[in-house]
Amino acid sequence: MLRQMLTITTILITASTVLAENANDIIGIKETARNYMESWYQGDAKKMKESLHKKLAKRSLMPGYGDKKELRLTSASDMISYTKTGYGERLWEKGMEIEVIVLDYYKNIASVKVITKDYYEYLHLIKTDKKWVILNAVYEKYSP
Repeated sequence: MLRQMLTITTILITASTVLAENANDIIGIKETARNYMESWYQGDAKKMKESLHKKLAKRSLMPGYGDKKELRLTSASDMISYTKTGYGERLWEKGMEIEVIVLDYYKNIASVKVITKDYYEYLHLIKTDKKWVILNAVYEKYSP
């Protein structure tokens, strides 16, 4: 009987630890995605750098010649530089909403959708050194 109670107690402690880790991961994922967008709109290059993996690959389809689309590639250093220059600050509006939706995550990887009045983005995050960072991004200019 004592052995069964110890087993049940161990299972309950393990389950609550897993739930706490899951909740902390979701908080970290959302916080990273929100910091990324807020830093863009606020011109905060330091916060942007903290949100990105140094090997970020951000992509979008842009108008090309005629009906063709061209793939635009943006690196982490590009994003930090653009943020520092203030490209996103011009778009900021007081009270603007940033919607962050965690689509899925497993262990150290996550997929997130972020929607603002200007952008519709899908982000892939990875957890390195107990910190979530954005590794990949693909976006379109948003027009509801």
